[in-house]
Amino acid sequence: MKVFLCTAAILLLGSVAGCGSKGLFKAQEFPESPEAAAAPWPRLVDTPAAPPKGQFGPGVPDPAEGTAAAVELTLAARDAAERAAALAPPPLTEAEKRRLGK
Repeated sequence: MKVFLCTAAILLLGSVAGCGSKGLFKAQEFPESPEAAAAPWPRLVDTPAAPPKGQFGPGVPDPAEGTAAAVELTLAARDAAERAAALAPPPLTEAEKRRLGK
């Protein structure tokens, strides 16, 4: 079986060894199509400059708002975890289960 696999691998390698050339790995330059050039996609050069440090606006959110949102979500997660822990115990105690024969 090993001989067959080795022979098959050598034959496969030999059959594709002569395919193509080093030119296949050269970088190709393709011209941009007119449709792509006219598309209304944002370009990196169209990115607005960052405002001065400490100034915030519609495109630049205030970091304090993000911090407040993180604190609010942390508190909500803590409340949800406490509620889940309160709801986690089974509805029947072990004594009730024994009494019911379960």
